Amino acid sequence: MRVGGYESIPEVDEDDLSSVSASLDPKDLPPQAHSDSDNIFGNGNDVNHVHRKNTRDGYHGEKLFGRRGKSDFIIVLLIFATVLGILGVAHFHSFTSNANGGSTSNVDNPNDNGNSSTARSSFKRNDNLYDEHGRYILEDYDIKPTFSDFLPGVAGLYGKPMWAFYVNRGQGIASFGTVSKETPILEFNAANKAYQNTPLLGFRTFITGRRGDHSFFSEPFSPLSSRVPGSTSDADTSLPKRVMYVGANEMQIQETNFAEMYEINVTYFVLPEESFSSFVRRTTITNMHETKKLTLSGVLDGLAQMEPYGGRIEHYLKETGRTLESWFGVYHVDDDNKYMPFYKMSYQPFNVEEVSVENAGHYCISFIEGDKHATLPIVFDRDKVFGADTTLLRPTALMNSSVSEILSNPQYGFAKTSSAFAAAENINLDIGESVTITSFYGKAEQITDVPIVLRSVFNNPGLVQYKFIRAREVIDQLTSGISTNTGSSLFNAYVKQVYMDNCLTGGISLVLGDIDDHTIQSNADQDERLKVCHVFSRKRGDLERDFSNFKIDPTYFSQGSGNFRDIIQSRRNDVIFNPRIGSANIQMFLSFIQADGYEPDTVEAAVFTIDDPKVCGNIATRAVGPADGHRAQRESLERMLCNGSFRPGQLFEMIEEKSVELIMDRQKFIDLVLSSSDSSPMGVFGDGYWADHWTYYLDLINNYLSIYPEQEEALMFQQNLKYFFSPASVYPRSKRYVLLKKHGKKPKVVQVNATFKDKMKVDAQNRYLNSATGLYTIDAHWQRDTSG
Repeated sequence: MRVGGYESIPEVDEDDLSSVSASLDPKDLPPQAHSDSDNIFGNGNDVNHVHRKNTRDGYHGEKLFGRRGKSDFIIVLLIFATVLGILGVAHFHSFTSNANGGSTSNVDNPNDNGNSSTARSSFKRNDNLYDEHGRYILEDYDIKPTFSDFLPGVAGLYGKPMWAFYVNRGQGIASFGTVSKETPILEFNAANKAYQNTPLLGFRTFITGRRGDHSFFSEPFSPLSSRVPGSTSDADTSLPKRVMYVGANEMQIQETNFAEMYEINVTYFVLPEESFSSFVRRTTITNMHETKKLTLSGVLDGLAQMEPYGGRIEHYLKETGRTLESWFGVYHVDDDNKYMPFYKMSYQPFNVEEVSVENAGHYCISFIEGDKHATLPIVFDRDKVFGADTTLLRPTALMNSSVSEILSNPQYGFAKTSSAFAAAENINLDIGESVTITSFYGKAEQITDVPIVLRSVFNNPGLVQYKFIRAREVIDQLTSGISTNTGSSLFNAYVKQVYMDNCLTGGISLVLGDIDDHTIQSNADQDERLKVCHVFSRKRGDLERDFSNFKIDPTYFSQGSGNFRDIIQSRRNDVIFNPRIGSANIQMFLSFIQADGYEPDTVEAAVFTIDDPKVCGNIATRAVGPADGHRAQRESLERMLCNGSFRPGQLFEMIEEKSVELIMDRQKFIDLVLSSSDSSPMGVFGDGYWADHWTYYLDLINNYLSIYPEQEEALMFQQNLKYFFSPASVYPRSKRYVLLKKHGKKPKVVQVNATFKDKMKVDAQNRYLNSATGLYTIDAHWQRDTSG
């Protein structure tokens, strides 16, 4: 049988398909030239991105900014505004009254510390979907249908981001960590498991208190005290009232306990604009009683399960978790072994010939903010809290002892899974008074880095509040280019959110290299010293896209790789929002086309190189200084600039590692470096090839010409583009099409084993293999003729 003029299609039994690969395994390919991704907005100011969960492939904002350009956008906006006008009556009902019939409290503290903590009471009726900060209000969140979401994972241009996912169960946060889900601080679980595990394995709070002669023990946000859907009315004060506030770069939960007359608010955000990455949790407890003081005899607040650092251990946590515990350990840098626990594995548990001792680890530090300012000890021995209750449902050990007893006795943290609870004792709250416990969770490269982190956050009163405000402002800065002002605030927020959604996928475009008046007044096409960078992009991934291997580099100018299709469709309107990028996107994506017409699966951040040693020396002298005492740092910086490719974030990381002190502003430094560099786009074969994106190319070109119509001829006929080159080739159809015989059914044509490692291509690339690093140079990724 012949199909389309090709040779006969072989027949394959359905049972034999398990041995036939649909595409080449990336692990079989030679090593690629990778370098760290980087971050964005300059002058030390951060810009953050928002997201929204459950946006399916193909609907991640591209339908709003459609193929017909701005006309589609305007039509969609008008239709959506009309629908909102018709359906604008939707709202949630809030809770009224409390146990004593007292007055109500605002959703947010008047001091705006991110946590609601007012003296008198609980909830007033609110007919809006959003509070005054634009945060979505979800009452009784823990009994509503399940949903998952995530924080943007953006810490600003000069910040180091982390990822964090949350659900509307328990205390919200389902998992968080650095770089990817393979290096979690709280283990990553798919959505269906996260809904089950979060209330027990995630953040927990245990309060032992007394008011006069009355003593009590409670666990806020426990599923055991959730209201019952359909049978618990808003007027029922026998069970606590819970609310979730979903912000662009924050998430807050609130519980009002009418039986014991206290309110607790917990706010989460990623620390922006710092030299270290950290996930911040602020827990505020308020005495709501109108006549009686409240004594908190003991409070435990933190993670019920804290994973140590040991490299990429996600697979091992799932498959061999019990065995993995034998390498777990909690180490200490303080004499009391309480205040700065360091969670790490003794060595990385990989099946390799050479054992690697692990130096990096996860940390947890905590302190009380405000007038009661004090560092707090950490309970890391989970058995001291839960005892024999291995379900972690009830803290039986704590219920039979006290926080004071736990702290006065030794804790054990080796060869077992540990916790990370901040412990506070004997806090007296006057009528209407609050106390805030703030905890930082993150990764440090050495145990000696933890005291530095503690000093940075503890010795600066007001820092946490300032960083919380900055986390909000960063979002406003990032989305300022699409500020919308209509009669519907909901519609305005929707447009902002869609823009942010695209930014998280395709990145925010920056033009770097502004060093004089000419560059400042030019675009990237007019002055070759200007370079285009994209920051904050990453592969889509969340609790429901559990198949996606996202990556968020914890560096300045952070960026992760993404699928070719996702990146190109999200950047189609870049030139409209930032005309200074010129035709940079068009040139990059067209150059990714191979000579055979296919495109790489994955797009990575562009890399930069400086080939002239004299240029590197000049930059190093200006950046470090010409004095003899600076010679070692000068030479170190020269080597960084001239010994291969780099990205902005990677360059700053190396500068920190080598303790190079810059005498010029960071933004001026990176502008100077990139203005003297050559830029090269980067892509990798990944999981296969793409071949269906010609419409996106047309979108890029049409949008560019809508801004620069006079450049059409120059764009089409005066640009020299390369061909991308990778080591995989596609079989002819005669080899990749087969007839699949289904039992009892007519054979069906299917495509299998589509790609293969091409030895000729591998040999060609090996000419550009750096023997010292084992990585390919940039030249290995571009097609060359027989003459080279």
